[in-house]
Amino acid sequence: MAIDLKIVVRKLAQLTPVREDLSDPLELILWENIGYLIDDDRRAALFAEFKKSVGLDAGKIADAPNAVLLEIAERGGMNPQTRVKRWRDIARIVLEECSGDLAGALRQSPPKKMRTLLKKFPAIGEPSADRIVLFSGLGPHASVESNGLRVLVRLGACTEEKSYAATYKAAVGILQSVANGKSDWLKTAYTALREHGKTLCKRSKPQCLACPLDKLCAHAPVKNF
Repeated sequence: MAIDLKIVVRKLAQLTPVREDLSDPLELILWENIGYLIDDDRRAALFAEFKKSVGLDAGKIADAPNAVLLEIAERGGMNPQTRVKRWRDIARIVLEECSGDLAGALRQSPPKKMRTLLKKFPAIGEPSADRIVLFSGLGPHASVESNGLRVLVRLGACTEEKSYAATYKAAVGILQSVANGKSDWLKTAYTALREHGKTLCKRSKPQCLACPLDKLCAHAPVKNF
């Protein structure tokens, strides 16, 4: 019998801490680019420092002194110079292609062009573009992070395809059909599935006995994530 994702999300949402999510597309892009392979707490601290010292505005980022940007970049992993270049590139795209107003440019674009524009930014692929569309209120389009995707595969809600992209596409289609156009449910599903994948349904040594979904789970093997 197929698993009921509404029951799954409801159970997981009860365990997920309530937190304010960013809703501005430029801020969401900066969040993705603020650091590399760092946890949420460290990412949040760097983001707060960037907001305080530089500002979350394309013009301010473009005009910020290199020394200020480098000081933050050095604490975010990856090559600091590369990180600074990405921030400069983000500002340049917003200023040159969106007249300084990314949110406005996205709102005026049809869905396909919206994603094309978002994927011009550093580190923004299809999953990140979908997340930005969803959490910016630009449309009820499903998104799932890698930890959440692993959860869906293990539950048997979707099968693991030959590539990550194909698995992601299948999962998004399933979530989209269950949501029936409800953005709030899709946001809850994204957050709850991601948190579950990070804390209990880990890639290695999943904590199945502690999992509230253990009796529902198909325990499907996962290879690619």
